[in-house]
Amino acid sequence: MKSVMFSEIVGAPRRAGLRGLSPLAAYGITMAIGLPLLVLVLRLVDPEAPLACIVLPVLAGLALPLCTSAPGRLDVSTRFDARHMRTTLDSALGGLGFSEVCAGPDGIRYAKAGVSSWRTHSVSVRIRPHVLEVVGPIPTLRALQVVLAGPAAAPPPAPLSDRETVAGAIQISDNAERVAGMAE
Repeated sequence: MKSVMFSEIVGAPRRAGLRGLSPLAAYGITMAIGLPLLVLVLRLVDPEAPLACIVLPVLAGLALPLCTSAPGRLDVSTRFDARHMRTTLDSALGGLGFSEVCAGPDGIRYAKAGVSSWRTHSVSVRIRPHVLEVVGPIPTLRALQVVLAGPAAAPPPAPLSDRETVAGAIQISDNAERVAGMAE
């Protein structure tokens, strides 16, 4: 697309967690209170179970929220009105497995089809006069950028000159001599 430019994919600020706390603080408080309670409940259910059989799976579960994709933001700038990009965006996100959930005059929300309800993969698009601001998981934004950019025509590799060929052969023989010297 000649009249479209993409910004760098940057990290989007996460929404605030428990009552305005930062997500990291909310995660820490939840873990500090929830983990001991979970261990106590499991210990009450089966008092004969070794403590390691309870604590190790709980600690493994502690790492699961850390594995989620960080949200990012991608700006797609156009020379014309950004609303005209909606059908292209619909087809690109449809190809990535997303479907439109809700739409308004200034924004669209897409969700990934077939994903369990407890873990949503969603992409939000804010429409401004010449910019589409897309917010979602960073891997999804990278894939969307590749799809929207279309196939890139790679220039053919330049042929090597005689000097470059000779220099490459000399370097290969020097490396071979060094390796042979190391083996001795």
